[in-house]
Amino acid sequence: MYKEIFTQKIKKARTDAGYTQRQVADLTGISQSIIAYIETGKREPNLENLGILADFYEVSIDWLLGTKGNNKI
Repeated sequence: MYKEIFTQKIKKARTDAGYTQRQVADLTGISQSIIAYIETGKREPNLENLGILADFYEVSIDWLLGTKGNNKI
């Protein structure tokens, strides 16, 4: 469930921001092939890339994963 939601939302974040995969790669330092694999679900992002992409698109990781993120410790 989360994997399907994530792949949909990470692509939506990019297209809503108006970027191509190549532009995101150039601006974030994450290779275009990795971005493509992440968006198609062929690869999961490591924590560093997840944080970079969430910050770049200005979205929360909770939103990307489709979780509630109630901030309880």
